[in-house]
Amino acid sequence: MNSRAQKHATMLTEGGNVSPLEKARKWFDITSSEDYDGHDAILSKILQLESVTCQPTSTSPHDSRTVFSFTVPRRLCNMAGSLHGGAVALIFDVTTSTAITACSRPGFWDTGHVSRNLNCTYLRPAPEGAKVFVESWVVHLGKRMGHTMATMRLDAEDGKVCYTCEHGKASVGSSSL
Repeated sequence: MNSRAQKHATMLTEGGNVSPLEKARKWFDITSSEDYDGHDAILSKILQLESVTCQPTSTSPHDSRTVFSFTVPRRLCNMAGSLHGGAVALIFDVTTSTAITACSRPGFWDTGHVSRNLNCTYLRPAPEGAKVFVESWVVHLGKRMGHTMATMRLDAEDGKVCYTCEHGKASVGSSSL
């Protein structure tokens, strides 16, 4: 695991009983620091965390949802003036991962995770300057594999969906071998 991943994993497990909201915010703590220069650093400046819920039940033990909002900035737009497809994938990668982080606990999805697949569907463009809401949720978390989904909607009367996502994840926790 590289130093950034180790730092993230350490931050997530620090502090004992941490709320889902605090867990979700920890990613922003790392990426908004002055010494962080990763390709996703811009997201800590544009994404606003609106809500985090983690309400496990017997039928859905990893029920976790996050809602983010942002205004589409010019620097993430394509030549047509709408949110670039690569930026859509990056935003979904981060927001769906945050939904997993919110419901992690010691010994379960708390040492980081990586993408197995990220499938984005592009339904309509989100133009520069538009306000967008990103809702992400955990569908399933097993011992090693997880599945999340997400949508991006325009903040308008009709709230039309612009993009959808399915994101398969793998926990990078310690080996059981």
